[in-house]
Amino acid sequence: MASKTIQLNLVNGLHARPVSDIISFLEGRAGNFTINYDGNSGNCKSALSLLFLGIGPSAEVEIVVESDNAQADLEDFVAFLLALKE
Repeated sequence: MASKTIQLNLVNGLHARPVSDIISFLEGRAGNFTINYDGNSGNCKSALSLLFLGIGPSAEVEIVVESDNAQADLEDFVAFLLALKE
């Protein structure tokens, strides 16, 4: 398991478009990818789970990855999340 806290660069928060991008990015990847926000956790492979977190603009979140290559997978996923645009 590996984790990292980051600040998302999403002016409008985590809404349908970036959630769709996250789902596409993680498609076919093994392991569990989770976002922790405001005391709640969301499965990054589930659109509803992510949307129900209600992640607002420029939110600070914790990313947790459980996989065989957790640190490498975390680094790839964090880089992707930080590059997300509206």
